[in-house]
Amino acid sequence: MKNTVKIKTIFSFLFSLLFLTFFSNGSLRAQTFTDGQMMGRGLFCGGLSYTYDSWKNYWEGSLKRENLNLGTVSNQNITVMGALGINKKINVMFMLPYVWTKASAGTLAGMSGIQDLSIGVKYRPIDLKSEIGRFNFMVVGAFSAPLSGYTADFLPMSIGLEAKTLQGRLIAHYRFKNGIFATAQGGYVWRSNILLDRTSYYTDGQQFRTNEVQMPHVAHFTARAGYMQERMILEAFFEQMNTLGGGDIRRNDMPFASNMMNFSRLGMMATYRPKGYKGFGFSLSGSTVLSGKNVGQSTSVTATLLYIIRGWGE
Repeated sequence: MKNTVKIKTIFSFLFSLLFLTFFSNGSLRAQTFTDGQMMGRGLFCGGLSYTYDSWKNYWEGSLKRENLNLGTVSNQNITVMGALGINKKINVMFMLPYVWTKASAGTLAGMSGIQDLSIGVKYRPIDLKSEIGRFNFMVVGAFSAPLSGYTADFLPMSIGLEAKTLQGRLIAHYRFKNGIFATAQGGYVWRSNILLDRTSYYTDGQQFRTNEVQMPHVAHFTARAGYMQERMILEAFFEQMNTLGGGDIRRNDMPFASNMMNFSRLGMMATYRPKGYKGFGFSLSGSTVLSGKNVGQSTSVTATLLYIIRGWGE
């Protein structure tokens, strides 16, 4: 009997690692590197998500254009994530997407493959409760690296930018007792240089006689606000990404990996856990790019299947 219980526990743990978004303290809320949620001690949580992102118009520098040569460019991914609550203050997370790209017109073929493995730690040094609500302050450190031999030198068909990254984030989260919450996050992403399969390249008005490309680093900000209860969450979010350097796309040319890529994005998300389906739930989110530089004006939809099991602790 004991062996059967152990087998079931191991199976449940492995099963949870095949899914994407995380619950917090046994609740419904999904956890990522940028939100204000923490899992409780001993919780193994995860999910599986599918994202469809597409654009037809794009910004060539500050000039907005229609992409007549490629038509609609789509980027799809299936992502697995896992998270572990080490204790009430420390969470460990990972994320791994499989990505494929496609253009509806022209002759450029899409690409596909495993992209970058991301591993991070979220630490909560401040957790303050009051009569009206609860305030959390968190610090996140994360690392990512490509897991396949894809190339970044074929944008917009490339599945990634090929650079290794280190990121640090600060998160402030407040939730009132009536369920209304707000979260603000600011982060800095350091990116390594990348190597091209050619001996020279031209970007930002200069010719470089080397295959090494210096990648600009990134500043990232998000703000979230919404309503949370035991089985349902509704929220709106705003995201701002600024590349700290890099040149614009040359007139009538393809994007380059080290281009400045800035955007502002607005979206909404709904998460629900049906009563009677212990451990399971699902979420649906959508967003659109409002403005940008050297990026597509994309619209994105994500559907996620959620799961949680209890490992140790209360």
